[in-house]
This record gives sequence, structure tokens and C-alpha cells, in this order.
Amino acid sequence: MRKILGILFAFCVYSTATADIYQWYDGDGDGSLWLSSSNPEPLSDLSRELLWWADLHNTNLFSANLSTSNLSFADIRNANLEDGDLSFTIFFGADLSGSNITNANLFYADVSNANLSNIENWESAFWLAARYSENTLFPVGMDPDDFGMIEIEVPAPGMIPLLCIPLLIQRRRR
Repeated sequence: MRKILGILFAFCVYSTATADIYQWYDGDGDGSLWLSSSNPEPLSDLSRELLWWADLHNTNLFSANLSTSNLSFADIRNANLEDGDLSFTIFFGADLSGSNITNANLFYADVSNANLSNIENWESAFWLAARYSENTLFPVGMDPDDFGMIEIEVPAPGMIPLLCIPLLIQRRRR
């Protein structure tokens, strides 16, 4: 009996210690969840991953490769992204507040509508051609123009759809 209990205990500890499937937050509320077989840890290769609404807050991603990943609306608060490759990554609407980005490569990353407030060591990160919007929250003292970042303009609605509204609401004649 002790042997069986020992095996069950070992199985339970092993299965929780090596879990590598993460279930992410259902951000759009439609009942669907994104699943990933990625194990977020230092030196991980998470490139080209689709990680919408991922909960990575307080995660140690030291020197991880996140290039060309989509982390839209992800919770990356207080994460360690030091020496990470974040080039071409989409952080649209993501919360990176309090994260450490020492020497991170954010070349052509999309941080539009992202929360970058209180990120640590932003001065040492490579921001060239990173894209941002007027809704991006920057840390105090950071001027995106000083780092060669590109502002994405939100396009104004076109006139053609506005001119079609009377046609859509016109009553049908019998």
C-alpha cells in the first residue's frame, strides 16, 4: 500500500512539475481559450507563437526569443525580459508595466496601445523602428522620437461610408 501511495504521490508531483501546456485567459469572452505547448522560462524559444491574452506576469524570460510572436493583450507585468529578442513582436494592448527590459531588442516591435509605464531599464533597450500609437503609455521621461520609434496614426473614417448611410436608411418603396 505504501508503494502505491508513493507512486501516486510521485506521479502527482511529476505531472505538476513538468506541465508544459498553458491555458490562457479568454479575453474575448466567447468561451474559446488559446492553448500553447510553450513553457515560458529563461532562454525559451517562443518565436512565432500566438499568445493572445497570455498571463506571463512575474515570468522570468531572461534572454528568451519572442521574435515575431503575437502577444496582443498579454499580461506581462513585472516580467524579466532582459536580453530578450522581442523584434517584430506584436504587443498591441499588452501590459508590460514594471517589466525589466535591460538590453532587450525591440526592433520593429508593435507597442501600440500598450502599457509601458514603469518598465525598468528602458534606456538600454533597442527601440529602433518600434511602432506605437497615441494611446501607448510610456514611462516617465521616455521620448519615443529619441529612440527612433514610429508613431502609427489612427486613420480617420473615410467619407464614402458616411455618404452611403442615407442609402442604407432609405425606406423601400412599394
